[in-house]
Amino acid sequence: MFDTVCFDKAYTCPLCHGKIDSIQVKEFENVLENYRVKDCPSHAEEIRIIKDELFCDTCSKHIGKSIYIVVGRGILLGIVDTLEEAKKLLNDLNLEKLVLWYHDLYRRYMNEQKEKNSYRRFLNDLREWYGERLHERPEDDLATKGIWFIWNSRHLKGALNPVESVERFMTYKKMIKALDELWEAGHQVLDVYYPEEVSAGEERWSVDVYQDEINERCHLNWTWTVVSEKQLEVDGEKESQQPDWVVIAEEPFSDEVVCQAVGKWLRDRGYEFGVKMISPEQARGSGLIKKLKETDIESEKMGAVSMETVMKELDEEEDKRMAGLIESRKDKKRVFYYKGFYGSLVPDVESDRLLGKIEGVEEDIVYQGKTVKECEQRFREAVSRYKKIRGSLDGYFDP
Repeated sequence: MFDTVCFDKAYTCPLCHGKIDSIQVKEFENVLENYRVKDCPSHAEEIRIIKDELFCDTCSKHIGKSIYIVVGRGILLGIVDTLEEAKKLLNDLNLEKLVLWYHDLYRRYMNEQKEKNSYRRFLNDLREWYGERLHERPEDDLATKGIWFIWNSRHLKGALNPVESVERFMTYKKMIKALDELWEAGHQVLDVYYPEEVSAGEERWSVDVYQDEINERCHLNWTWTVVSEKQLEVDGEKESQQPDWVVIAEEPFSDEVVCQAVGKWLRDRGYEFGVKMISPEQARGSGLIKKLKETDIESEKMGAVSMETVMKELDEEEDKRMAGLIESRKDKKRVFYYKGFYGSLVPDVESDRLLGKIEGVEEDIVYQGKTVKECEQRFREAVSRYKKIRGSLDGYFDP
């Protein structure tokens, strides 16, 4: 067991030129905790300088460079290159600086307590929601209990099972953490964009909104889905059953409406970010957009390939990916039956879709939709296509 000290500024390995942004140490509590400058890794009486040698994970060897980790009154004061710098850092510690740092530590401690309470509250709500089978009751019957789930209703309502509820909760937590980091780093305006082609003034519309920094930090396919009330009504869905990153707009479509919807979502959560719409061409790309760009670059390297071929290969790869995702899910269930074939169904929180595949066939035949009813229709269509193709092939190979 060990702890990890993270550097504010990464070192460069002289052998492979890779980045070294942390070091593992055994001088603290050895509880697999990550520490940064101003953290409290030890007791208040602890005053010492720790000498250690940098290790490159890429090269799997020490690089011959020593660093000095300075701890004063239990607080990590800094990481420096020489013993003289370490002694100076320790000697410069005074009561005023110590009080300020303890003030910051207390504020962080309180934030951590709030975070722990939010996890505890979610677990209690999750147990009650599924343990007492409240998810099976009509929503009108739950009106009197709605106040119990005021913090977690968007993680519970509309989810197919506890796994999806947990994934909704964890994804939302990662988004909030990313927003906190961006604000602390000095970001004041968030550049957003969407790839869909939607005409201004449309009444029924939906766009997947990308914010590259959040997508990369949270490993999301996209950041928000902004959908009009009329589109939600056509889809037969309710706002209360959507994940927390689905934003509902009342007005006809425009870039301004999308920005206003995202801006309100942020303000409702205490953030004062500005929101600026940019074109996909102006963005560096993330999530699904980045994957598409990488596919285009790879195609160019391989030579001229028709767009039809590229799209076909992309669809096949996506089918394989979704089939692999479905197979890996422990909560996969056979929920559909049609013309001798069974169909499975699992939730994919990142794409805010339900995914399924025809079970018991060699090919990866997948389908997806926003609702169970839509997925059942797609399943039936997929079975009909499969039977038609197999029928023609069987006839072709008949002697």
